[in-house]
Amino acid sequence: MFPAPIGGIALPSEFPACITFIVLYGLLVPVIAYRFWDRRSRTILLIGAVIAATERTVVLSLRAVGTQREDFRFSEGLVKYGQTSLGFAFVGIGLDLAGLLRCLLVNSTYGYGEGGRWDESPSAATKGSSFRPPSEGDLDRPLERARWRKVTFCLRVSFLLSNIPGGIAAGMFQKKYFDNMDKARMVCSLRYAGAAIAVALIAIVISGALWSWKRQPRAPPKAIHRILLLSSLILIVGIYRLSVMHYETPALESTLPGTLNGHGAKAAFYIFHLLPEWVCLVILLCFNTRKTFGTGPWGDRRLRDDTPEKIRERMEKKARHDARNGANSDTERGNTRLTGSAGST
Repeated sequence: MFPAPIGGIALPSEFPACITFIVLYGLLVPVIAYRFWDRRSRTILLIGAVIAATERTVVLSLRAVGTQREDFRFSEGLVKYGQTSLGFAFVGIGLDLAGLLRCLLVNSTYGYGEGGRWDESPSAATKGSSFRPPSEGDLDRPLERARWRKVTFCLRVSFLLSNIPGGIAAGMFQKKYFDNMDKARMVCSLRYAGAAIAVALIAIVISGALWSWKRQPRAPPKAIHRILLLSSLILIVGIYRLSVMHYETPALESTLPGTLNGHGAKAAFYIFHLLPEWVCLVILLCFNTRKTFGTGPWGDRRLRDDTPEKIRERMEKKARHDARNGANSDTERGNTRLTGSAGST
């Protein structure tokens, strides 16, 4: 016996469901193109969502082919790719959420005045951000900002590392290992480890958002509610994956009970794995995530606050830029007046 692949194998009975989700994920493609084109909503923090939407479209298309072609259905390459994609895309969305959590926690720590460093925040580079600029009386909290930068950096690295056990396990879905109990136990352990780590990390994201809700009065409720909703949706996927990993199959082509190839198991896969991911991607891509979380184009990528020397250089550069723009505006107004006078003459 060998651990059953998540979602089972592609059977003819699931062809309509495959086509439905191909269409649903395909509808996100023009939205992705718009997000890349529109600089007011473009942000690198959605790269995981973009990859997930693309991967889902590809893997479901291959799965749809497998429902109609038996030789394709039992292909080891298709099974390994499908299992890898299902795990990686799920974790990729979690990686995006960790980046958004960092912006939420860091943007809320900036205080008022030149010492508040608001112009360093990613929200300051976001037109119409849901984060209001600090007002008089808002204290700057550099130590809290530094702490959350370290925590969220470790969180994002941990999300990336959680892919390793699942990736190794997915690569071991080969027929030659199905009679090897040692390999079966290894695959089972690796899958559980990767999924459990990802679920724990998502729980940390939820905890961070709740902490912000309680301790950061400047944090916009919209951003907090959004990240809690997204994290809850992706948590459903993680819990589903953990709940079905104990099922085993004697062979890839087996349709015996407990092989995740029954009608109920297939329905659960589409409802609790693919559907929450799709809803999560719709929220991330169809709404202006950059504005909601004040991410700017790159998110919060600082390791530490700027030194006084860098602040002085930035202020001087800004003053020169403002002076140049002011001079250009005066020139344009002068040219307009001259043109108007010539026309009157």
